[in-house]
Amino acid sequence: MTNNGFAGDDHDEKRLMENDLPPIYPPFCQRLDENYVPEGDIEYPFEDIDGSGDENKIRGNWGASIDYYLAVFGFTFALGNLWRFPYHWGTQGGVAYLIPYCVTFLLTLPICFMELTLGQFISLGAISIWKVSPLFKGIGISMVFISCIIAIYYNMITSWAIFYFVNSLKVMLPWATCGNDWNTENCTVWNRGAVAICKNLNGSLFINGSCLIISETADDFNMTNLNSVVFPSSGILPSIEYFHNEVLMISSGLTDFRTVNWQLAICLLVAWAAVFLSSFKGIKTSGKVVYITAVIPYIVLFVMFVRFLTLPGSIHGLSYFFKPDWTILQDLTVWGEASVQVFYSLSSCTGGLIMLSSYNRFHNNTFRDVWIIGFIDLLTSICTSSILFAAIGFVCHELDLPIDQFHLQDGVHLIFVFFSEAISKLPVAQLWSASFFAMVCLVIFNSELFIIETIVSSICDEFPERLRKNHRHVLTCVVLLFYFLGLPLCTSAGIYWIVLLETFCATWPLIIIAFFECMVICWVYGVDNFLDNVKWMISFYPPPYLFWNIHLKFICPAMFMAILSFVWLDYKPAHYDSVTFPVWAHYTGWAISLSPVIIIVVVAFYKFLSAGGSFSKRWRELLCPEDDWGPALAIHRAEMYPLQIPEARKLLSARNLYQPPKPETPERHKSSMESEVKSVRRRGTHETTVHSIRSFGTAIAEKETII
Repeated sequence: MTNNGFAGDDHDEKRLMENDLPPIYPPFCQRLDENYVPEGDIEYPFEDIDGSGDENKIRGNWGASIDYYLAVFGFTFALGNLWRFPYHWGTQGGVAYLIPYCVTFLLTLPICFMELTLGQFISLGAISIWKVSPLFKGIGISMVFISCIIAIYYNMITSWAIFYFVNSLKVMLPWATCGNDWNTENCTVWNRGAVAICKNLNGSLFINGSCLIISETADDFNMTNLNSVVFPSSGILPSIEYFHNEVLMISSGLTDFRTVNWQLAICLLVAWAAVFLSSFKGIKTSGKVVYITAVIPYIVLFVMFVRFLTLPGSIHGLSYFFKPDWTILQDLTVWGEASVQVFYSLSSCTGGLIMLSSYNRFHNNTFRDVWIIGFIDLLTSICTSSILFAAIGFVCHELDLPIDQFHLQDGVHLIFVFFSEAISKLPVAQLWSASFFAMVCLVIFNSELFIIETIVSSICDEFPERLRKNHRHVLTCVVLLFYFLGLPLCTSAGIYWIVLLETFCATWPLIIIAFFECMVICWVYGVDNFLDNVKWMISFYPPPYLFWNIHLKFICPAMFMAILSFVWLDYKPAHYDSVTFPVWAHYTGWAISLSPVIIIVVVAFYKFLSAGGSFSKRWRELLCPEDDWGPALAIHRAEMYPLQIPEARKLLSARNLYQPPKPETPERHKSSMESEVKSVRRRGTHETTVHSIRSFGTAIAEKETII
């Protein structure tokens, strides 16, 4: 078909200048689509974009760029920054740990860029973006499935933080003393100041923290003066007993549910109610809530860091844990765990980044965004680690404990045992405790808020005719379902199930999803097509082009396979404290870990069997993008392919820049022509990307306009 569009000649430019018509928006490419045929029209309306309000009137957009940034910062600042990164830093070489972490961080950042770009390009959720290759729709379903599991146990941890926050408002912090109903005889309160006071009073210090003043008749009671004190090896801190015996009411194992802590059940209800109210109107409400919930945690972190720096022993703690151990660079275990931590910290492959970017305007600069997001996330992790190390130095000083004998634990113990113990030794401990646990509540709440929005948006985008207008109903069903599924975690066995889910759900499945995601986009859809889509949105290729091409196509898949191999070879049975999980629990965990592969394979078989036509036709249709793959708005599609948009052709025709081609096919061949056109359209976006058009010759121009 001959192209009758404009080629930027002087005659057409002069005619345009003489034509007293308003300027064309969007700016069309200099040379129209050479393989255009009228039967391939995309019958979309031509939207009116005036630069204010929502660009996408149906689905909506972020109210402002700051809404988007705060939402992403809130989503990525999660438990990985609070308790996993500091643990790895403290136990794996100090500052030297930053080298393997930063290297794997830079190597993994492109997968975040890919997710941000895909979501923004098509403006749909984690499931619907796989219109790019329908055979692999299971990748999106896997993302949502993993997000569902994470959402259930994340809010349980929020309920613990709410429980601690409420009890921080009491006159005396309950985990700061012994003598409560939940304490045992081994409960030990130890404080350097209390020891000194008791010594000065010539008293006798008991391990429960009480000091008995010895009178002149002390010998009659067989008591001696206090000359030296050592923290008893058999002693148990009250913060540990409070967490295990009062909060968790912990049992002996996974199947020993024993009792339900109804106080936790109420806290869980409050947590889900907060998520529901903040998501009630989608991103319009959640985008404003983050102005408070995403900013306050950073303020509290900064204030607490300054406060701990003023405490005795804090500088010693910082210097000890910042001291590098360069030998860890030779340990592959450290590199593997750093890679896993990067995934956990950036919240990649859960669908959250795709959802957040899908509400951006089409021409938002995702290349800039990914570097900003990565830098803030890394800075946040370093900041939380510094607070932890300063707190460790202070606690060791208070306990008269050599810092090299301090046993650093990750997971829930770091937040709910160690930090609660450290804060209880501060002056005005109630204020600091309430501030800290309010921060923990907000940090987890932000992540939970957008995990739920990811799930709800993905469902609504998959069934837009029925569910997009019923967003609130879908949200209500999801919140109620997840609340009832979370109630078993309020029982005495809840902590074991949370550890099991976190061990098997938040690591391996994400890497498996990343591998499939990278392979499909870079090898099935084509990395060149993907980078062309990037240029379509941000007007330039990510520099340098060759690096991104090679990195996405070869380095990322190889790295993901290497990480998976390491994780599987270095597998250690899951456990909590001294409780080792039974064999069936590990099988359950492995099933969860392999769920992405199972879902991807099952969905692929279903799609293939339900497709019509011959084997080769099914294969071609399911591997190639669907007809509606691409920008959600016709006005953006017209920027690259104006002849496929009827309204764009009208604008061009009104300025005599385009004349409809005369039919060149006899009437008797019309039906076969239409059939071939539909086939071309089904092969789709290989003919609707800049890269594929280049094959028609170097005369095909880029997106600059002469209009």
